[in-house]
Amino acid sequence: MPSLRHSRGVTTPSPLPHSRAEIGRRLKATRQALGLRARDIHHATGIGESTWSQYENGRRFPDLMQMLPFADRYGVTLDWVYRGIIAAVPFELAQKILDQLGQVPPQDAEKRAEAETDVTNAG
Repeated sequence: MPSLRHSRGVTTPSPLPHSRAEIGRRLKATRQALGLRARDIHHATGIGESTWSQYENGRRFPDLMQMLPFADRYGVTLDWVYRGIIAAVPFELAQKILDQLGQVPPQDAEKRAEAETDVTNAG
């Protein structure tokens, strides 16, 4: 079940991990983490710049047959693109992507929680 977020007193569901908007956020963060422009992706995969822009902006659902060359070329899994599962993405790339999304990598979150527990127990 998607989490809820609050906005001006109204509770609305957060976007599903497979919504066009969330897929677009992941594609944009991945492109930025790779240090690429839409033009670079076009030259490497054949995905048009306009099409890529529509994917990133959530105006169009990414076509699986177009995502395959992208995933193969850049080491990104289709699980990441379509479902938001980052586990099989190469570690360094995953860290850069999460940084672009403003998220803390799971291992860093665990270390932070352990440190906070140690401080709490020491006091």
